Order: sequence, then C-alpha cells, then structure tokens
Amino acid sequence: MFRRSSKLTAMLVAAAAVVSIVPASASERLGNKDGHISTGIAFDGGYVYDGYRTDDDDAALYYNNGSKDVNVDEDEDYDYDSMTKYGSKYALVYDSNEPYLVDLTTGKIEDDESLQDKYENSQTKLKTALKKTDRYGKSTTEAALTLVDAEVGATGNDAKYVSGKLNDVWYMYTVDKALVDDGSDDAAAAGKLFGFTNESGKYVDASNLANLYVYSPEEDKTVKISEYRDTEKNITAELENLQPIAQDKDYIYAVATVTVTDTNTKKAEATQYFLQKISKEQGDKKDGAYVPKSVTSYQIDGGTIYKDDDMEDANGLFPTTTSVAPVNSDGYNMVNYNVKNGNIIVTGVKADSVKVFTVKLKKAKVDSVEGSEDRDAYVVMQDDDADQDLTDLAEVKVNADKTLEDRANTSLKNSAISIDAEGNTWALDKGKIYKFDGSDFKEMFTCDRSLNSIDVYDENNLIAWDATSGGDVYTTVSEGKKQTEEDAGVEEDKKDETPVVKAGWDKNADGTWAFYKDGAKATGWLNDKGTWYYLDAAGTMKTGWVQAGAWYYLNASGAMQTGWVNDNGTWYYCNGSGAMQTGWLLDGSTWYYLNANGSMAANTTVDGYVLGANGAML
Repeated sequence: MFRRSSKLTAMLVAAAAVVSIVPASASERLGNKDGHISTGIAFDGGYVYDGYRTDDDDAALYYNNGSKDVNVDEDEDYDYDSMTKYGSKYALVYDSNEPYLVDLTTGKIEDDESLQDKYENSQTKLKTALKKTDRYGKSTTEAALTLVDAEVGATGNDAKYVSGKLNDVWYMYTVDKALVDDGSDDAAAAGKLFGFTNESGKYVDASNLANLYVYSPEEDKTVKISEYRDTEKNITAELENLQPIAQDKDYIYAVATVTVTDTNTKKAEATQYFLQKISKEQGDKKDGAYVPKSVTSYQIDGGTIYKDDDMEDANGLFPTTTSVAPVNSDGYNMVNYNVKNGNIIVTGVKADSVKVFTVKLKKAKVDSVEGSEDRDAYVVMQDDDADQDLTDLAEVKVNADKTLEDRANTSLKNSAISIDAEGNTWALDKGKIYKFDGSDFKEMFTCDRSLNSIDVYDENNLIAWDATSGGDVYTTVSEGKKQTEEDAGVEEDKKDETPVVKAGWDKNADGTWAFYKDGAKATGWLNDKGTWYYLDAAGTMKTGWVQAGAWYYLNASGAMQTGWVNDNGTWYYCNGSGAMQTGWLLDGSTWYYLNANGSMAANTTVDGYVLGANGAML
C-alpha cells in the first residue's frame, strides 16, 4: 500500500485486557516494537498514537481491540497533527480546524457534534442560568469561557479546547460589568465578574466570597475580608483577576490578584496574590446567583509582606499575570499544576532537567517585614522538591532565548516528560523511565535509549517512542514486557516446568484481598463471575470511592455498585456502568439533582426548580 508522504496522523488505541500485571519492585525492561510514532496518548487499558506500524501501512486513524487494527477514519476526514487530551476520556482531532472528540474507550469519533458545538451549548446553558438572577440579569448576552485546565497564558482556541489533561470539563467564565443589570458593586476592579461552570451549565460565581486574611501594619495582625468590597479595619479588597491552575474532584484552585485599599496611616500592600481553593458545590446566593459553598484563600508572597524562606520559594512557582507562565530563580519553567493529598504539585522544566515542587497550603505563624514575629496567616509554602537530569528537552519547547510570552506556551506534548491521570510526574532519559513518588524520582522501567518521548496514564499504561523523523520503534508496558521475554527466548509454554501458582482471591497478610491470575496479582478492573471489582497498582482490592476515569463506588465486599448509593448518610447515584452521576437525573418519572461532587441535592432550589427533603423535584 502507498504511504502518503505527508504522513497524516494515525492513531492506535491498543485496548488491552482490563486486568494487567503489576511491575516488580525492580525496574523492568520494556522491549522494542516496530512502528513510527509522531505523538501518543496513553489511556486505561490502551493508548493512542499518531504514525504507522509498517512501511506497507497507510497513515490512518486506527483502533486496536487487542487482536487487530481497525481503521475508523477510512475517508481520511480528520487531521491528527495537533492531537491532545480533553475531558476525562477523550482525544481531540480536527476537521478543517474544527475540533472533534475521539472516545479513548472505544476509538470512535463523535462526529455528530463538534467541540465548538459543545462549547456553544455550555455557553447557552450558562447564560440561560445567569439571566434568571438579579446579579447578572436579562442583559447578560456574552460569557467568555476558558478551560480550567488550559495552559497558563493560552489564548483563543487553545484556551477553549486544549487542556492536555484527563479531567472533568470545567470552564472559568468572565462577564463584563457593562453587560450585567446588577452586580456592578461586586464586579472586579478590572470590570469583570468571574465564575466557574461545567458542561451542564451548573455554575458558581467567584467574585463575591473572598475569605482573605490581609496583613494590616496598622493592626499588626491579619484582618479577615469575607467578601470582596467589604471594609474591615479600614481595609477593602477588590478582585482584579483570577487565573485557574488546577482542579480535583471537589475544588478549583486559582490564583487571585487582589487590589487592597487601606485608609490607615500604616498601609497594607496595594497589590496582593492569593491561591484560592474554590468549591465546585453551589452554596448560598448573592442577588440570585450561586456562590461557592466554600472559599479558602492562602497568601502568595515573595518577601513584601512576610519574611519566610519557604514562602519566597513558593512565590516563584505561580502565575501572577495571565500572559506568562512563571519561571523561578533557578530557571525552571512551570508547565503543570496538580493536586495530591491536599498539596499543589508543580512541575518545572528547563533544557536539561525536570523538577517537581511540593507546595503546602496551610495556616502558619510567620514574621512580618514590619518586624513583628509569629503572626497567624494562611499561606502558600514550598515544602520539598526533587529533580531528574535529562539529556535533551528540546521537544518541550523550552528555550532560554524565548520571550516570556513564548514561554507561556511551553507544552509537555511530544516530550520526555508526562503527567499521569493521578497527577504523578514521569520522565524518560537515556533508556530509563522514572516516576516521581512524592519525594524523589524512582526508576520504574528500562527501554531502548533511542526512545525520547513518553505519555503515561498510570504505571500499567504508558507509551514511549522515538519521535524523530526516522524513528521506527516504540514500547508499552504490556507489549514491551512480552517482547523482552521473546527477545530472551522465553517460551510461552514450559510443559516440563509446571510451578504451583496462586489463582483467584487470596487474603493478604494485612487483611486486604488480592486476585491472582496466572500466578500474578491482577490490577485495574476485574470481572469475577459477573461482578466488577477494582484492584490498585499493588493488586489490593479497593472499597469505597475510586477514581478510574470517572468516580465509582465499591461496597465493603469490593463489588462495584450501581443505582442509588448511601455513603455515610449522603446519597449518590451511579449509572449502569457504575460511573457516579452529576447534574439532573431522571429516575423513573422523578427528577433529582446531583451536585458536582455527586451528592444528591435536597431542600433547595436548582435552576429555578424546588427539591424536597428526599431530593425529588416538587
């Protein structure tokens, strides 16, 4: 077959079995597989890649179900050169610059609705909801949306579509003050109202609740400002700008630029920065508009307000303008923010190294620059960092000669660094694959030294490849381990050696359960006699809530639940596939509303509809 010289992007999703094998504690060798790859995306049980397997293959869009490749774009309608991650389970492809979604669980293109259509639908739902409020009113005709997970400094379609992460879709919205009927008293100093919304149109207004602790030189202590434009101890705070950097299941994390007006003799710093933890769950209303259930603010400061080395170290890690990605004093370009165990995990890169910074959000006693000691404050502090040398990060597009504006577009796409679905940082260098384990980079696998690009979903699902124009090899965990065995001459059937192996369920020494398949612990989703279970990377059966693309609930016996779930007195609903639902739900003939964290709303009003004590719409 003729291979087009343009080498249009081809994608392969290798849908492996849900049960995989846990890597041994020592790093394992991943052997080479033949194939040219330009870019790749790993997913749960599979991966996608842009390229072709052999010289006889046309470049095309392929789906692999574990046995053979299926061309799902035979008409060659789409362009995959800019393929990237989107939402919780999608990749983006393009038709005449119009983005469309590829479902990474099926390999099918959702061609009945473009991403622009979805974006406009989200806008329409939001505007419909805002027009019902006094705060915004009927004159709310425009609401600009940008992805919460968009790269810092991204503009235009990059800010609307390109997240580069596998997360729920949430947007930040901005509405010009001039376009609202009311709310001008609470509009930001820049003349805008800020908020967050999901694809269903559920929103929270972020321009009202502040909960800032501002240090007052006059009072020699912090003064709490509960709402923007409130005045306490002659200090007023106004929201100038909001820059989202990360999200988890329940919260959005954003850097707030705040203008402080202080009429005291000793004045507070005029421009201050706070990292805000903003609840996705709707709380009270302000002039008819929902505000977050909670907002907690932590001071970002580089030595103008407080004297603390850990605060100064953290200061250089966060964006304090919307136009540039931060570069710290050591020259690291900050390219990714994630949340793990309540901490912000920041990944920074430069031409020959990657560094991971752990940042804590905490209440602490710190000294003020005024000379006062041990003042209570809510602050952002760097806790630890670890780095890994890399041979060449040219593909990360990091260049010391670039302007700050160019550096803002630094991307991990097609590079030796990857952030997995759980927020862990991975690095590939000189034939070794490393994972940041919370304190240091740990060697997980070895591979061919020619491989220079990597994408990771988790430690059982990754793809590494040689992205150079002449590159012709790649590897994955499952295929690479099998290839290593074949290269070593290991026969699949050893009839002369029949070792006794464990099979089925087995209780661990600590009382937890594992499932053995062919003598090895199973991981991921497992269907045992019609019941689904989930085992973590160590092979331990999980109970309670588990995030695996979506949120699932596993009962005390480990069985996945569907339908209504009561967890400690709170009701949730899991659909037929077990995924936790949010938004409006029709159960039988009754409507219910499920909050962003999945909890059933009750004794409240949502989108103008009244819900009773049992959650049912009245």
